[in-house]
Amino acid sequence: MIIPCDLLYNIYMLNRHEYRERLMFVLYQHLLLQKDLNVCFINTFEDDDNEFINKIINDININENTYIEKISQYLKNWTFDRLNYVEQAILLLATSEINQALNDKSVVIDEAIILSKEYCDETSYKYINGVLDNICNN
Repeated sequence: MIIPCDLLYNIYMLNRHEYRERLMFVLYQHLLLQKDLNVCFINTFEDDDNEFINKIINDININENTYIEKISQYLKNWTFDRLNYVEQAILLLATSEINQALNDKSVVIDEAIILSKEYCDETSYKYINGVLDNICNN
């Protein structure tokens, strides 16, 4: 049986959750090592030319400081710098996706909660949910 090339390509394409997860790692690397975001992106995605990931990376390149300020507004008695790098990455990723309206806000928040439950402390998802909810509503 011969498998058509376009079907074979679709088998190896990542789904949106997998792209978010890889983007989270790119942002984590960027924040932790203070490396250029584009270098981290190229090292992780190489030849993957997905529109979703390109929009996120380009947007964060332009608006990272603005997003950090926006996120910081909703951190009660805390600062962005005090969050661990994975939490920072998740919040930046979700804020970019919300700002660009790339997906329904509830989907973006749910995905951020899933990532935080998998990669952060057991209570991190609560304030990540709260911060993103405030960003969506204000």
